[in-house]
Formats: sequence, C-alpha cells, structure tokens
Amino acid sequence: MNDDECLEILYRAEDEIWRRKVDRARIDGTLSAWVTTLLPGQPSCHFDSWSTRGFFNLSKKLFSEDGTPYLLRFPRGSSVSSDFADEKVAMEVEAIDLIRKNTTIPVPTVHAWGLAEANPLGLGPFILMEFIEGVTIQDVFGGGEGGLLKTDIPNTDLETIYRQMANFTVQLFKIDLPRIGTLPTPVTGFAAPIRPLTMKAHDILREAGVNTFGDRTQGFSTTSEYLHYVIRQDEQRLRDQPNSFMRPEKREASFISMKAVQALIHTMINKDYDQGPFKLIYDDLDPSNLIFKSEDDLTIVGMVDFEFVYAGPAQLLASAPRWLLSQRPISENLDSVNEDQEPYDLSELYNKHLEIFQRVLYEEEEKLSGSDEKEVSKLVAWCKKSGAMLLHVLAATTTYDWSRFPPVELLEEVGAEKWKELTDELVDQEDLRAFLAKKPDELKRYNEKLAKVKKYRGWLRRGSITKEDFIAKVRGLLMKGATSDQIEERSFLDRWMLPWL
Repeated sequence: MNDDECLEILYRAEDEIWRRKVDRARIDGTLSAWVTTLLPGQPSCHFDSWSTRGFFNLSKKLFSEDGTPYLLRFPRGSSVSSDFADEKVAMEVEAIDLIRKNTTIPVPTVHAWGLAEANPLGLGPFILMEFIEGVTIQDVFGGGEGGLLKTDIPNTDLETIYRQMANFTVQLFKIDLPRIGTLPTPVTGFAAPIRPLTMKAHDILREAGVNTFGDRTQGFSTTSEYLHYVIRQDEQRLRDQPNSFMRPEKREASFISMKAVQALIHTMINKDYDQGPFKLIYDDLDPSNLIFKSEDDLTIVGMVDFEFVYAGPAQLLASAPRWLLSQRPISENLDSVNEDQEPYDLSELYNKHLEIFQRVLYEEEEKLSGSDEKEVSKLVAWCKKSGAMLLHVLAATTTYDWSRFPPVELLEEVGAEKWKELTDELVDQEDLRAFLAKKPDELKRYNEKLAKVKKYRGWLRRGSITKEDFIAKVRGLLMKGATSDQIEERSFLDRWMLPWL
C-alpha cells in the first residue's frame, strides 16, 4: 500500500531538527559530558566519526579514555513514534537480558539505558552498550538485485551462516513465555501494556496514520486469535487510509484478497501450539543485524537491534525464515526483472536457500537436543507444507501485491477455484460497494491536504518560515478539526531581516 506522503514530509522535517540537536550536543561537548556519567567508573570519553543511521535508530561510536569502544543508540526522532519510543527501548533491554541468560547467542552488554525523561539533553530514550567489532553480511555478500544477497555465494558459506542461525533458533525455541504479548520486565520495570508493540502495527501508524493496535489492555489466548488480529490490521489500513491505493481496481482486489486470507487462517494454525507455549519473536531479524568476525571468518560475534520483540506464536519463530535472502521476499525493493531486464524467479531462489537452511537446522537440532523429536525442524517443515510460512510473511508486512512472491505462491497453494469460492462466499458486496464509493472523496480531500503541505514546504525551502513553524503548521493541518492559519509566509523583507534579529 502507499504511504501517506503528508506524514513522510512531516517526519523528514522533524528528523532533521532532531539530528541537528544531536549534532549540536556532540559538537559542544554536552553529549560526551553526559555519556561520561553513564560509563563504568565515569571516565572521560570522546566520539568517533563512525556512526550509522538505520531506519529506526541513530548509533554513534565512542571511546572511553582507556580506548574501550562503546555504542550509544537513540531511536530516531521521527522514525519511531514518540508514544512508543520508551517501550521500544525497554523491550530491547529486556530481550537482550532474556537471551543472555538463556542462550549462548552473542548479544551486546548493556552498560546503561534510560527512558526519555532520564535524558537531560532531550534526545529521547537511549541505550549505551558494548561496541562489537566486525562486518555485516552486506559487507561480504551484498550487491544482489533489490538488496538481496548475491546469487553466486558458495553453498559452504551459506551453510556456515545458516548453521549458526539454525543453532540460535533452536536455542530461542527452548525459551517458553506464558502469553502472547509484551515481554516480562524484570530488568526495566517498565509498565508495558499486554498487547505487544509490533513492527507492523507501529509502521502502519507511522506510514499511514492509522492506529491498528486496538485495546492494548487486552491480550490473546491463542495463535489463531492473534493471527486474525494481525491480518485484520491490513484491512483496517485499507479502509481508513485515504490513499492506501490510488487505483480503484487495486482497492477492490486487495479488499477481496484480505477477506480470503482471513478465511484461510484456520487451515494454517498448528494445533499443537495454538494455546502455547509462546516464544520470543524478533520482528526485525535479518542478516544486517548480525555481526561477523571478518570477511574471511563468518563466525557470528554479535546479534543486535532487538527492536519490536515480543512473546508470540511458536509457529512464527519456527517458520521458514523471511531473512534467508537478506531482504524480505515480499519487499517492494525487489523488481521482477534482473539487471539485464530478464525475469527471475524469486520463489526458486528462496526455496533453494530454504532447503539448505532446513538441512542444517535438522543437523543442529540433533546435536543440541539429542532426541528424535526435532521439534523445530518439524514445525518449519509443517509451515512450508501447510502454506503457513506464506501467511506469516503476509502477517509481518503491509504489502498486498498479488503479482509477487510469496502472495502469488499462496494463490497457487490454495488454487484458483477454491480462491474464487472463498471470495464469492465471504465478500459482502454491499460492504465492498460502500467501501469503493467513499474512497474517491477521501482521496480528493487527501490530495487537497497534500497540496497544502507541499505549499508549506515551498515556503520552508524559500526561507519564508522556520522548520519549527513548518512542523507546527503541518501538524495542525493533519489534526482533525485543527486550524493552521496562524503562521503565514513571511515577506521578503522579513526573510532578509530574520538572520540579523
């Protein structure tokens, strides 16, 4: 689905202001002075030029006076909703502690953390952790189509990586959690609601301005109940976001498809795990969050970025991994043609990698468990055979493009005749007509609002208003019933005089 461009423009301006605050604190020394109070023994420190700006976080490397490296991480000012930034950090701290205590998975040591109110610089919640030296998978094997791994990676190297990830999966599967929801908070004491902060619900709110969390004081007792909730989030976004799809045929096709997917959920629930035990789910897991020792030594020395973690269904953990190709196989970055403009079969590539992963998973589980049960391997095989792995990808994304893998494979799995039966039976034609009828007016109002936002952006680019005024004006415009007429474009004389005042 499309993002709300009004929100994108607003977030970009907010992020620039927030990063300016971070840079100012680094340059004037207040950032290092504050971090000194957080370091063990409170030694002086200085920041390195190295930093990384991921989608959700800004990370900066620093050194204490004895040369020990650390990493300071902030959720980015607009990439993470301020309503959820504290919770995101608290869940990450809890996840790292849980994994450290129950597995041999290499995770960074957390030296300090804090909620937004504990940050005297006004930069939001933070984590100060061990800096793990190494390289990422993109450093070694990046450069494939649409952000995928290269296709000529030797199978021996793939096996080395996948074997370690299989080992980690088996270890994580041994951790049982009592309910679907937020993690227990023995370390942070954070008063988290029951319903989890997932990456999907957060992204829908950020990208579309649609709140699909529902009542977060209410949890879920079964896997079936949870997956219905997650898939219904897509329908809510489709209905409530004015520009979810621009073309009427896309709106109709997505509406119908979502109803069919909801009807299929009951066929893709593993009854042995429907009521638990539940497992640690890591929504943002992909190879870019793994740190390898070097380009020549693919030993994983760190797993990082535990954002959007929660207790969830076992079949989501023991499923065909979405990260096998680095990018999620449903990513909109993936084109249907390669660099020579020739079609390529993403399904074939993914399944080739999946076969390698399943084989090494079986071997690792045999070594770790020493039993014939092979619980994780069997569940992964079931997810593939039942089609549940395809449902899991849809449950983790808001992309309903039925011309891509894996949605197209789900259609093939169900069969065209069965799919038509489901849609004919389940789609309320009156509801569909009402949905389609209201969208043109909603889209018209959205485009009028977007035109105003772009007009204000033009004022900003000409220096007619400050970035702060621009943000206030756009926020006022986007809030229902709010007016933003108080701030007007400054005259040329005012713009000329402003720097001197």
